[in-house]
Amino acid sequence: MTFKFRAKPTKTQEHWLFSELRHQKQLQNYMLQMRNQMWDYGHISVSMYDQINHLKDLRAATSHYSDHPQDMQVSTIKRVNAAHEHFQRRCREGTEKKGYPRYKSSVCSLSWSLRKHKLKTGERVRQNPIRETGTRHNRLKVPKLGEVKIRQHRPIVGDPKEVTLKKTARGWYVFIVCEVPDTLKCVPKSACGVDVGTHDFLTTSDGEKIPNPRFYRQAERKLVKLHRDLSRKTYQSKRWYKAKDALAKQADIVACQRLDFLAKTTYKLFHHRGFDAVVAEKLKPSNMVKNRHLAKSISDASWGMFFDWCHWVAKRDGKHFHQVPPHQTSQTCSECCQKSAIKLKLSERVFHCQFCGLKLDRDHNAALNILHRAACALRGEVWDTILCETRNQLLQLACWG
Repeated sequence: MTFKFRAKPTKTQEHWLFSELRHQKQLQNYMLQMRNQMWDYGHISVSMYDQINHLKDLRAATSHYSDHPQDMQVSTIKRVNAAHEHFQRRCREGTEKKGYPRYKSSVCSLSWSLRKHKLKTGERVRQNPIRETGTRHNRLKVPKLGEVKIRQHRPIVGDPKEVTLKKTARGWYVFIVCEVPDTLKCVPKSACGVDVGTHDFLTTSDGEKIPNPRFYRQAERKLVKLHRDLSRKTYQSKRWYKAKDALAKQADIVACQRLDFLAKTTYKLFHHRGFDAVVAEKLKPSNMVKNRHLAKSISDASWGMFFDWCHWVAKRDGKHFHQVPPHQTSQTCSECCQKSAIKLKLSERVFHCQFCGLKLDRDHNAALNILHRAACALRGEVWDTILCETRNQLLQLACWG
């Protein structure tokens, strides 16, 4: 579990943090260059532990490395190693672009792992990175810098493992990764199917609709104006940097609004509505955005991020989240399971069955089909068969149980 708090360093501390970001960028590029040269000259593969041992020699030889926190430097080496491991995985799978690790022009975050210390009882625990002051602002312990003010709006839970300081367009933020025990899955007593869309963000199998906020569409005019102002400034002048910061702040506001909406919507489904299991379609937004007519609306809705939040909240709180194939969920009747003879267009918002006469909202019908498909899959049945269990709520709960 990751906790995010607002950090408020002083001017002197901020100057030190910027210099540390430049050093970590240079170290990351140096370690990447070492790997490239060793492979080009002798086909020698350099491991993460080889680079950590090389870092020890550098720290002993020059103060350019010893003046900086070793924990942050080790985290940078781990980041380079992770990039190479992902590159090798993509090469083995061959399912996507290889994406060889590239040199960084800037680094925006500093990370360090918290070490364990031994208590008198013999137990080894990690040190607490936050010192509570009893006032509005607590203090975060940063290696070789001291204590930085943070606005801790809630207590951390679990064992702190790693800390990251990140510079965004609107200020500094701290991310604390904590280890928490696994939560046992509950026995699902109520299930809900959801259908996502661009007209309404969400439609549940109960018929409830959550409107699409369209945060990017609302801020599009302002973003266009800020882009135009930036393009009219002299490159890398003072006014150019000022316009660039204004554009970055507005884009960060849109991203935070979207993230807040997705988090609250997910929490509402699992807790306010009381659903133990949520079922959604297994969509691939990366392929859907290739449609130039819907790309902007799909990206603004952020379905992939919503599914990730559902996975995370279900895992954290012991709930269930499942995804089913999305084929023909909008074109099939949820009452008689017959496919419509005429394909519905996106502009047609009402589904009318020619076989049983059912007339229902298009998204509501799709949400019912999603829930029925999950219930039949758990029973090991074929979804196309007409099953009374899929339309009987009591038998449907028995399927989930």
